[in-house]
Amino acid sequence: MTIQGHDVRQNLHETVDVCVVGTGAGGAVAAKELAQVGLSVVMLEAGAAHDPKTFSRHMPDMLLRLFWDAGMRTTHDGSVLISQGLGVGGSTVHNLCYAVRPPNPILENWGAEFGIQDLSPRDFSWSLNRVEATLGVKPIQENQVNGLNRIIRQGCRAMGWRGTVQKHNRGPCPDCSADCLLGCPASEPGLGKQSMAVTYIPQALEAGARLYTNCLVEAINTEHGRIVGATARFLSENMQQPRHTDTKTKESREVYQLTVHSKAVILAAGAVNSPQLWLKSRLPDPGKHAGRNLHLHPAIFVGGIFDQEIDAYQGIPQSFYVDHFLNIARNSDSGYLLLPAFGPMALVALNMPSFGQEHRDLMRCYRSIAALLVLLHDRSSGRVALDRQGRPVIRYRLSRADRASLVEGLIHGAQLLFAAGAREIILPYTQRTAITRERDLDVIRRRGIVENDILIASSHPQGTLRMGSDPRKTVVDSFGEAHAVKGLFVVDASLFPTSIGVPPMLTVAAMADRIARRLAANWPP
Repeated sequence: MTIQGHDVRQNLHETVDVCVVGTGAGGAVAAKELAQVGLSVVMLEAGAAHDPKTFSRHMPDMLLRLFWDAGMRTTHDGSVLISQGLGVGGSTVHNLCYAVRPPNPILENWGAEFGIQDLSPRDFSWSLNRVEATLGVKPIQENQVNGLNRIIRQGCRAMGWRGTVQKHNRGPCPDCSADCLLGCPASEPGLGKQSMAVTYIPQALEAGARLYTNCLVEAINTEHGRIVGATARFLSENMQQPRHTDTKTKESREVYQLTVHSKAVILAAGAVNSPQLWLKSRLPDPGKHAGRNLHLHPAIFVGGIFDQEIDAYQGIPQSFYVDHFLNIARNSDSGYLLLPAFGPMALVALNMPSFGQEHRDLMRCYRSIAALLVLLHDRSSGRVALDRQGRPVIRYRLSRADRASLVEGLIHGAQLLFAAGAREIILPYTQRTAITRERDLDVIRRRGIVENDILIASSHPQGTLRMGSDPRKTVVDSFGEAHAVKGLFVVDASLFPTSIGVPPMLTVAAMADRIARRLAANWPP
């Protein structure tokens, strides 16, 4: 059963075994697994439940519908743009379907450094296999590698670097394109993007779980160190974006509340919203680590203009990537990936440097541009705190070592594009810096990475409620349960003790499977 919050006209109460906050890669998996073993489950989602057939190519509308803060969430100084999914399915509705397993050395390092139990590659493969089967993960076929990804692969081979065509959770798609970033209109079970909204969530509902949409959780409730439930408020129909309001102010209509009484709460609201809710609820945190250790996987783009038309917009946006500079077996805490990157014309225009006539001339090359992202496996860490209204304040600054890695990544990305045949390199600085010869790439070293002089983006915040065996250094234990609150579990990327280095969706889902099955086997908590 699904209850849309904007249709509710009275205060409601629920008494269940488990309350799940958030319906993305972690929350959806946990809800389905727990409902299928017979526990009563309620899912609370701040955003709406979208019919994929209503997804359009009108970017302002889709940003408003599918992203927190309409896609404009940033760090406190505006230097990093952070994309986080809003709505049933979370970020799996707008992501580009890379289904990448976590590197084995990362799992081994987490076990050794943080004392996490039963998380060896062999132990974790069971959950990864289960999740891959439900999401329909399979290798991307050669005939599905589009013009953009072929160009990136061509340059990678010319440079003698390592790269691979990846796996994805996508069924046959009649019109796959860069619009995938704005949700897949073809998405349904077995067809198009296999997001949580068309896989795990329907299975959770079929098993008896209830889903409340447009329902913003405002507090997690405890008594005597144990979970007793959560409190939420319903959002009006014209409030497409949740707002964290001062309780002393009045909204345009009466505010109706949902009070949930439960034996367990599963926190799956993402690495910004989960610590925000933890801090806002004043939950115990003996080690004072809630909200800290934030990693962002910061990404910087570099583009190339070619003489031929590439039509990077058409086809599966991301299928191949270069992992030559992410040698986690040798160094588990640094490196970067080079990922193909492109988008709808309006989004590309927003990211292009320069203004006026110069910008127009660049956009006339739209069909002949190939671009990639330097995705950093960051050692830098930040934190999520609260302002006076309880809204998240995200603080993050790159370390000197990470700035050097991004400079190196930009140079390598430009070299790859030159090797693939680019006649000009587009760099992500505020003002256009045109490079037509490889020997001129040293300008990147001279200019460096300076906040607000270069566009930095993040789609993978992680690490703010990290897990481990030591309550003095971590927030939750090896199986996601809070050290200081019985019955409170975390199943999103907040768990990660360090940056994971690769697209995290599959790891989050498998971690939720692992934690949910452990909770079910040891019920009640």
